[in-house]
Amino acid sequence: MKICIVSNSHSTNDVRLYYKLGRSLTQFGEVYIISTSGVVNRGANPHQAVVDATSPVKALPQLYTLAKAQKPDLVICVEPLTMLVGIWLKRKLGCKLIFDVHEFFADAHAERYSFVFRPFVKHFYLTFLRYLASRAEGVTAVNQEILKQLFPRNPKAKNLLVMPNYPVKNVWDFDGGIPASLSQLCNMRFDLIYAGGITRDRGIFKILKCATLLKNDFPNLKILILGKFHDTAIQDEFNDSINTFNLNAVIYYQEWIPPEKIGLLLKCTRFGLWIFNPKNKRMRLATPLKVLEYMAAGLPVVSIKTPLMKSLIERNGVGKLCPYQSRRIASTIADLLRMPQSEYDAMSQRCLDISESRFNWESLEPKFFELIKHIT
Repeated sequence: MKICIVSNSHSTNDVRLYYKLGRSLTQFGEVYIISTSGVVNRGANPHQAVVDATSPVKALPQLYTLAKAQKPDLVICVEPLTMLVGIWLKRKLGCKLIFDVHEFFADAHAERYSFVFRPFVKHFYLTFLRYLASRAEGVTAVNQEILKQLFPRNPKAKNLLVMPNYPVKNVWDFDGGIPASLSQLCNMRFDLIYAGGITRDRGIFKILKCATLLKNDFPNLKILILGKFHDTAIQDEFNDSINTFNLNAVIYYQEWIPPEKIGLLLKCTRFGLWIFNPKNKRMRLATPLKVLEYMAAGLPVVSIKTPLMKSLIERNGVGKLCPYQSRRIASTIADLLRMPQSEYDAMSQRCLDISESRFNWESLEPKFFELIKHIT
């Protein structure tokens, strides 16, 4: 069997595309990950190929041509636009099609508009998504809420599958050399890390405010921010805030790095941060990959108290939760930083144990393989 995973926004070495979907599917045959950026690999399976395009839309014809040349039996698309490529391939080649939905696309798109227009934008985008999803033989999603949006009448149909973004087992057992660009950071010890996209709703300014509240009581406090800014205005405000509140010795910023290298920095850190605005529905309802990766590295997590986070973090004793208020967040962090080493070691071990036993990609593979066999 030949399988193509098609994307116009994720790199070919993206964690979900390569390390999860790609590697799992090699059990069925030759896998080709085709995108607009990333690593090119023509030899080993899964194979990786990149098209040269100036925009996600202009990439579609090239993605179609390259995927068609492989004559796939199964195509997996990971964005709404690439589903158009998948539908074209299905009509031309008769291949089977899976839509892997990794976020609340309609909600995310509607957030770009003013509050007045958001309900209308979301409605029309969701209608478009439902049409695309209906053209696929199978749909996988990172949570049940997404499937409820796409298939409100039957969100638990046999061709639908929830596949959370669980980490691969032993994902951070990195045995390669340390890149020169990371050598200085890898020789440091950080108290806290935030890894992911950097936006206001992802709590970047709450983190800075907490740093100002904590730095006097913890004079050696070090916080690592790892990720990309989605808005230059936010980046400018971030830089200004660091200078204004004299946080240059507290906050360390590192631009995004290859996913397989993130473990190097997680292992230099004690606690992981997921400080999000709970008013944002898609952040409130989605289990973020970063939290599971923190746990896979043995990092207890500081996050916001919501039903989902309570079931994941509080119930399993792998961190602490608090309201979305700077002083309460800072107080929670302070409690953890003062935790006796024996308590920290026990909490860290619980993170590792639960990642090994429950929250790992391998635990999802059997049902995923059943879906593949069912539709092919």
